[in-house]
Amino acid sequence: MGPAKRLASSVLLAAGIVLLFFGLSRAMGFSAPALVISMVAIAALLYAGGAWFGGAPASVATAGSELVIVFDRSLKVAAGRDPGTSLLLQFPQALRPEVEMRCRLALRGEQTHFECEHAGARFAFDIGPIQSIQNIVVYGVLISGSGARVPVSTASPVPTAV
Repeated sequence: MGPAKRLASSVLLAAGIVLLFFGLSRAMGFSAPALVISMVAIAALLYAGGAWFGGAPASVATAGSELVIVFDRSLKVAAGRDPGTSLLLQFPQALRPEVEMRCRLALRGEQTHFECEHAGARFAFDIGPIQSIQNIVVYGVLISGSGARVPVSTASPVPTAV
């Protein structure tokens, strides 16, 4: 949002709060209960407006989102989005076999990077092991940047999942 729109919306918000406050107070008289009712009405309207127009936080599937997940040996999410759920459920069905194979490699100590396309979006993955002080792999980490739109034909061959 540009500075002019931000300023205009702030002025409109302030004017609305003032008008609501004075309108309710005037209708009920300038008493303590009227002031409290005005404040409660203003807070309720601000909350409702924020919930209605604020929008939802970005999810894994949104374009440009990045994801970091720590997973255990059973491919369950140990830290990240939705702990305790299956790691593979975080991705589209077509990508799951490749993600699973690379995660199993990470649990054996190998770090991998791969990219693939799905539904016109390119997904890039870095998957690696997390080792203890004794060099024993205890967890894996998956880092994914997803959703970047790609042209129909790319210069470099990329595994495609449909």
